[in-house]
Amino acid sequence: MLALGLAGFGAFLLVFSPLMRAVVAPRLLKAQADRATISRMYARSATFYDPSTARLRTGPVVLTRALNSDGSAGTGERAVWIQFSSLTTLEGDRIGYNELRLGIDRRSGAILDCCGAYVDGDSAVRAQGLIFRWPFGAARRAYDYFDALTKRSLPITYAGTEQISGVTVYRYTQHVPAAQVASADVPVPGRLMGLDAGRSYRVTRWSQEDRTLWVEPESGVIVKSEENLRQSFRTADGVERLVALSADLRTPDEEVAVNLGEAYGYTSWITTARVRLPIGSGVVGLAALVTAGVLLLRRRPPSVSALAEDQQEIPRRELADPR
Repeated sequence: MLALGLAGFGAFLLVFSPLMRAVVAPRLLKAQADRATISRMYARSATFYDPSTARLRTGPVVLTRALNSDGSAGTGERAVWIQFSSLTTLEGDRIGYNELRLGIDRRSGAILDCCGAYVDGDSAVRAQGLIFRWPFGAARRAYDYFDALTKRSLPITYAGTEQISGVTVYRYTQHVPAAQVASADVPVPGRLMGLDAGRSYRVTRWSQEDRTLWVEPESGVIVKSEENLRQSFRTADGVERLVALSADLRTPDEEVAVNLGEAYGYTSWITTARVRLPIGSGVVGLAALVTAGVLLLRRRPPSVSALAEDQQEIPRRELADPR
């Protein structure tokens, strides 16, 4: 019974080994459902309109993004994440703010239309494509990427392969054309816009951006980001009158290191699921089959010729010993 059990177990593992790599491993690879992180991007010298003083200012700014999950809305297949983005001076004076709640597929990273999604309180926005991460096994091709400021999904294009701290990453680039994002909270002085200095004007805010993302392809983790953000004020006649914000935001080195660590955690698990476990299963399965074969050989019944010889030996022994 032991030999037969080992044989069956070995055969199962040998069959399971390729299935582990081709079928089981891809289903095990999922982004974490629960998440609580804070990330930052910095611009060393930005120009921005300060409504509290009604003037243009220049100086460093920081974009802080707090990402949290709604565990009660997540499932084995989806995660629901809430992101708060605040653009401030280093002293904490707020320049811009953005908030969104979106569900994503935990394997592909694609945005899902579910779970009370909203962007800046607007639940009518239908976000599509990617935003928080790339799929496992990212490809060298274009994807749709959602821009939260203009509330549009636009292509983000593969632009090359690079190395960051010895890790291979894919670079993707996206251009976000100018679009109206809001009306100014307060009227803007005409003197800043080359208009009547004695009065203020109601304006609309427009935003455009050039975005570059570096993605570790196996894990889909965004390792590094650059966002060249430009916003302007336009008067009722549609003419651009004032640059309200110009900032080249970059991920600092310490944040890049953290992101690389996250990517390594995923790639280590991917290697285990796709390589170590299938190879280990195959080796154990082969060893079980060999052991079963040895046990069966030891239990093999004697041949017919051996039985005949034994039967002839019995009378010989009896003749030699008449007792």
